[in-house]
Amino acid sequence: MPQGPRAPKSAADRRRRRRRIAALIVAGLGLKLAATECAFRARDEGAFPHVNFYVEDPQLGVRLQPGASMRFKLGRNPRTTIHVNASGYRGADWPEPPQSREIVVVGDSQVFGLGVEDEETLADRLAERTGRPVIGAGVPTYGPREYLEVARELLVRRRPETVVVVLDFVDDPFELGRPNSERHAVWDGWAVRRETAPTEVTQFPGRGWLMSRSHAVYALRRWLHVRSSVGAVHSEEAGERLLDPGTPSEGGWEDLVHASLRTQAQQAGAAAHEEQGGPLKAQQEGQGERAEVLRSGESEQFWRDEAGRPGDIVDSRMAVSGRSIALTAELIRDAVGLRENFKKQQRKLARAQAARLRELQAAAATLTESREAVMAELARSAPRQRPESVFAAYLAEFQALCASHGAELVVVLLPLDVQVDGGEWAKYGVTQGPDMRPSQILLTDLVADAEALRIRSVDATAALRAAQPGAFLDGDSHLTARGHAAVAEALAERLARPLPPRAPESGLPQGTGHAPTQRAWEAVEAVPFSGWATGTAQHLGGWLKLRLSAADDVEPVREIEVVEGGSPAAMRMTTATGMTLVTPLASGSPLRAQLYRLDGGGELQIRWQGERLQVEVTARPEAPERTLTFTRPPDALCRCDVCDEMWGDPALFPACEAAYSRAGEEACEALLGCVRHDPLFAPGCPEGQVHAFASNACFMSCDEDNPCAQGRCTPWHGAAVCVSGG
Repeated sequence: MPQGPRAPKSAADRRRRRRRIAALIVAGLGLKLAATECAFRARDEGAFPHVNFYVEDPQLGVRLQPGASMRFKLGRNPRTTIHVNASGYRGADWPEPPQSREIVVVGDSQVFGLGVEDEETLADRLAERTGRPVIGAGVPTYGPREYLEVARELLVRRRPETVVVVLDFVDDPFELGRPNSERHAVWDGWAVRRETAPTEVTQFPGRGWLMSRSHAVYALRRWLHVRSSVGAVHSEEAGERLLDPGTPSEGGWEDLVHASLRTQAQQAGAAAHEEQGGPLKAQQEGQGERAEVLRSGESEQFWRDEAGRPGDIVDSRMAVSGRSIALTAELIRDAVGLRENFKKQQRKLARAQAARLRELQAAAATLTESREAVMAELARSAPRQRPESVFAAYLAEFQALCASHGAELVVVLLPLDVQVDGGEWAKYGVTQGPDMRPSQILLTDLVADAEALRIRSVDATAALRAAQPGAFLDGDSHLTARGHAAVAEALAERLARPLPPRAPESGLPQGTGHAPTQRAWEAVEAVPFSGWATGTAQHLGGWLKLRLSAADDVEPVREIEVVEGGSPAAMRMTTATGMTLVTPLASGSPLRAQLYRLDGGGELQIRWQGERLQVEVTARPEAPERTLTFTRPPDALCRCDVCDEMWGDPALFPACEAAYSRAGEEACEALLGCVRHDPLFAPGCPEGQVHAFASNACFMSCDEDNPCAQGRCTPWHGAAVCVSGG
């Protein structure tokens, strides 16, 4: 039966039909977009090569969003998972209340642990090795100023016993004077350099997720960035920039050296430095146009043009945005070259001072006061043995902050991977990288400054070198789990060892002086004495001089042991026919000493009658037998025609002979002065030993944590030294 004509559709039907079609289209697009997102997510293993959950902070530049998490993967390195705790730092939530003996570790992305799992970071490994609770408070992009502020917060909140600051030489020397708020901004959850941040952002619903979490959008932004990059060099495989000449906010070689060296460089002429290759010298083929732009004076316009470019987000070459390792290494080598120039100037000053010393020695007057003036002048004009690290003032500030909260500061120094192992250059596509071993001196300078401030420090270079291969990520300078474990082991070992004892201050305490010179003694009346031993006594300027000489057919005194009224500054000098003792002794103070000869012992006592010395020497029949040694003078002294005169202190013979054994009359004067405790000719001391008590002798430093192997720990001039005998 034929059907009749259809009734015309109503407007409502037509609207419903259009809505169904639109829904199908949207659903189809949604499915395609979801499939696209899933495809890119699968390709990326659900991971990004940069942290994507930063939030703005007016003081620190950025913070991490509490409770955030992500998967992280850089190049061919393994994928890892990052969790942020409720405090805004990596790892599990911190225990409350704070635990006893807690350690807080502050730093940048190395402490944060980019490229390793939560439980593989330095903080977790250190907790395993020390058995102490450890708080990891590292945040990518942070620099030295931020470490200080984070420590300030946590010292109040956690009251830790120890604060460990990890200084990363990849960027920390350059960021010391540049707060993070001037270096980084937050763009859709990513941290980008200020120069590349957009001036404004168009907001719309879902932007946060799309721009920070969508792998498809990330791939699109990366593709667009590569297509629009002008003058950049790209790799054949991934279209990534090979070399970044750095941004102005990242600093230059000047940040690596102390202000005194920068002034010296300016005085020497910056032109000469540029001729040898300035810090922006293009070492790698292809840097070309970008480096030329920076050198041509057009950098300001260049970086204005870079604003809004997402290179710091989509460039997966390195885990943290910044200059290339090749350029950083070049800047470090420039700084080391400047330091070498400093050393040359110091050597010139040392030669000039040596000539001045000879003039002063020749002109020195007979009185002790004149000798003291000479010593003071030499101390003022002494050249510096090494330049001061750029971190010296920073360490002092950090130490004072920790001390004000009852905590100890410990410093860990992380070198560049190419400083540890030249083989690491290959992963950056550099076939023949420069030798970075000489640049290790910058870390050595920093360790020396830390030790001078009584700060325990760890240069991690040796530990990381021993952990090679495999201490660093592939294609990046961050530590692997193996690298974190190696640094934690070195740090735990350093925490188990006390600081070396503090060295006494140089010179003598106010109100004390060196012993009078030989010429000064010759002008003072000598009080003779006799008995079991014969000799003379003199007193001048708070110093006593006893000269014991053998009578006919009588054995000479071979040893003097002061048992009452003595001083660690007592100096004993020997001759073929007796001994001389020079020791501080206030007028009116008694002194008692035991004397030893091959045929027995005696006792010497000093008493006073008004201002006049009274000396009595008696035999000691009950004196215990004592093994006496008789040290012949070295050949160098005999060449000075003094083998039958007063030689000096036998204990000083080896050191003085090593210091002044050159031929000539000048050498005799220096050698004799050295063995006779003349401070103008003091020899150097072995490591760990220092001069003290106005003597040329060397003493071991000591303190409560570093007791004396022999003798007793005796306070001296702001510290203490080991003193044997009476």
